[in-house]
Amino acid sequence: MSWLKNIFGNSSARRQAVLQRIQSRYSVFRVLLDQHNQLLKTISRLEERHRYGELLDFNTVWIEFTRIKEGMKQLIGLMIQLGGERYNPLNQRLQVCSDEIDSLFPSSKPTPRDDFVIPFAQLGRERTPSVGTKNANLGEMKSVIGLPVPDGFAVSAWAYKHFMEVNQLQKRIDNLLRNVQIQKYDDLEIISNDIREMISFRSVPDDLAAAITTAFDRLASGTKSRGFALRSSAVGEDTAFTFAGQYVTFLNVRREQLLERYKDILSSKFTPAAIYYLFSHRLAEMDLAMGVVCMEMVDSMASGVAYTRDPINPDAPYVVINSTFGLGTYLVDGIITPDQFHVSRETGKVIASQIAHKPVQLVLCPDGGTSEKPVESEMRDTPSLNHKQLARLTDYALRVERHYGGPQDIEWALSRTGELYILQTRPLRVITSRSAGGVAVTGNVKVLARGGTTICPGVGSGPAAIIKSVEEVSTVPPGSVLIAPNPSPRLIAAMHKIKALVTKVGGSASHMATLAREMALPTIGGLSDLEHIRPGQLMTIDATNCVIYDGLIEASSVAEARPATEAAAPTGYPVVNDIMTRIARLQVIHAGDPDFTADNCNSFHDILRFVHQKSLEEIFSALTRIEDKDTIGLRLKTKIPLLINIIYLDQEGYLVSRGRRSVDETTVESMPMRAFWGGLLEEGWTQQAVPSDLKGFLAVVGTSIQEGHRPEFSENSYAFLSQDYMLLNLRMGYHFQTIEAIATPQPEKNYVRLQFKLGGAALERRIRRVWLISRLLGLAGFENTSEGDYLDSSVAYLTQTDILERLRLLGRITILTKQLDITLTSDARAAWYLKAFAEKLGLDHKED
Repeated sequence: MSWLKNIFGNSSARRQAVLQRIQSRYSVFRVLLDQHNQLLKTISRLEERHRYGELLDFNTVWIEFTRIKEGMKQLIGLMIQLGGERYNPLNQRLQVCSDEIDSLFPSSKPTPRDDFVIPFAQLGRERTPSVGTKNANLGEMKSVIGLPVPDGFAVSAWAYKHFMEVNQLQKRIDNLLRNVQIQKYDDLEIISNDIREMISFRSVPDDLAAAITTAFDRLASGTKSRGFALRSSAVGEDTAFTFAGQYVTFLNVRREQLLERYKDILSSKFTPAAIYYLFSHRLAEMDLAMGVVCMEMVDSMASGVAYTRDPINPDAPYVVINSTFGLGTYLVDGIITPDQFHVSRETGKVIASQIAHKPVQLVLCPDGGTSEKPVESEMRDTPSLNHKQLARLTDYALRVERHYGGPQDIEWALSRTGELYILQTRPLRVITSRSAGGVAVTGNVKVLARGGTTICPGVGSGPAAIIKSVEEVSTVPPGSVLIAPNPSPRLIAAMHKIKALVTKVGGSASHMATLAREMALPTIGGLSDLEHIRPGQLMTIDATNCVIYDGLIEASSVAEARPATEAAAPTGYPVVNDIMTRIARLQVIHAGDPDFTADNCNSFHDILRFVHQKSLEEIFSALTRIEDKDTIGLRLKTKIPLLINIIYLDQEGYLVSRGRRSVDETTVESMPMRAFWGGLLEEGWTQQAVPSDLKGFLAVVGTSIQEGHRPEFSENSYAFLSQDYMLLNLRMGYHFQTIEAIATPQPEKNYVRLQFKLGGAALERRIRRVWLISRLLGLAGFENTSEGDYLDSSVAYLTQTDILERLRLLGRITILTKQLDITLTSDARAAWYLKAFAEKLGLDHKED
């Protein structure tokens, strides 16, 4: 008998091995889903921060980009583990997207070959890579905008490269910086001192020294000024990276000091603070070459900074001007408190002012350099600028803002002879208010609904368009406010023509939420109490505050119909918009489209969407192809006359089931299965009407056999189950249906998918049954695709309670329609059943 024991023992071991492989694969699938949802949330949070203007430094963006990229690598690895090597191209797409994003950060940009010195008159923004932003902007304002800018010239980034190469410094600097730990300031000081000494002890190459001194002499011969300002203009400075206060400035420089001060500015690139800023913002030192500004010195009676927008209240209608007596160094270094003026952007008149006590000022010395001097006692508490000067400065500032297309931070100086000069401009960082775009309600306005989550802020008004399923999206009229059951990405088909969107379920981490934010469409998610709203009812959606008002609120009460399409970010910062586009834009949407391929994934979000869809398809395909389903499972003990084997996918369920041969239908350890089976039991196994004579019944069965279908009454059904997952394949008579579902506490994970095929009747009757089932499911919010007698239906992003309710409903529909194709002899009869079943199931149905 030992041979018999060996056979059964081997058979048992084989079944256990098969089961463990199934469970292992399912485990990969669940880890993949968790990774997908975590990445989707991360991208959504990053996108929201960008929307509200919080991504104001590249360091933050770089850290998040790196984190997401690593998560995407893990996700693709899981996808390959689940579906095989055919998903390897996703790694290539990820690399392409990553390289494109990486190239947008200011690194790996070769310094262009150019002249050593370039006059302001020949400079504009197009030469930024050659001379740095500060130099380029000075040339732009002087030559293009036509503003009063002191004359001067740029010492180019190519000159810096030449200095480093002739003195053989770059490799030595690279070696010192290679292993620097920016968290250890003592190390930074040691390395900083070493580098700056190397630069200080080197000579400026003869050809570069000759170019600088010749340009200086030419500039000095055309001005009355005896002193000149030398300032840094590193590539990347005064853009999204301000490098504020990191590099040195020298005022009132004389000819004999010129070359030494030039070297001092080059070496200031390597102060401890500058090195920290460089590496904390993920910038490559060798790619940020140091340009230098040499310009006429303004003997300032007053100087300061003008903000074309209030940084903390950017919608305010004024320019903010800070001013003090003398040179502006004390103001920007925070040594003294300046006067502050709010000047109307419209009229140039002072709206408000705060005059500070100004006891001292910084002034030019006759022999070069600067010194501190007391302010005359009678002037210390008087305004440093008069109204006329403030109006003129405001006009200059707004001209700069209009030219650059965004808020500006402008340095200025007023000479002792009364001329006003612009010394610098750079992008101004402002904070976008989260409350912008709300409704300022006056009077007695009825609130129709309140709650949910702001997906995209803003306000939209119009007649309500209510759809039961996303399949109806094409019927949504222009100018309406769309109310949809769930946040399907297919709603994008209506986003361009509607005023606002409300979904009954969903939050800010769905694919649809990304699309709504990208299109700046005021959107509320997760607002379910909308049953009292009727189609065509006029309303106003305040997505900022998550309120729906009755009627159309007058335009004067609405701050903005739509939010800003991008954060109020500084000029030069649009590169962050490009980075966010390559991270968050979603274009690969519909799984049924021919373009739904790995090759068309052009953003991280595209890859995320593609992997999510394909992972669902892979686990479905893998489980349905498994052999020995009848031998590795447990028999379901049920009142329903179906043979069903249950295979547990989680180890807990498997361990509980060991030693049992069956599972009672009342003790199934799966919420989705219990919900679906509860719907079956609720309806009971009542037979639907069939043709009265046996001849008619045999006729329809014969038709089915002639079309190549084989009877499946004898085949077992099976269910793959975990606590919150179900893949159920039901073979009922001459048709089969497969239902896959996940029901977790996280709505973004949840979905139900039904696939339905075949039947015992002629093809036209089977098609009518598919039509009937799809219409019933559509009334419950499912999205349907059908072809002939095949139906693919799904719903997603619902709460756990709602998903389980949809499964219960699906169980009832399964019983109601299980043999109905035999009786559907006409379209009229199908329509009659639709009305009757919709009423029985409690679905809101209106006849066409």
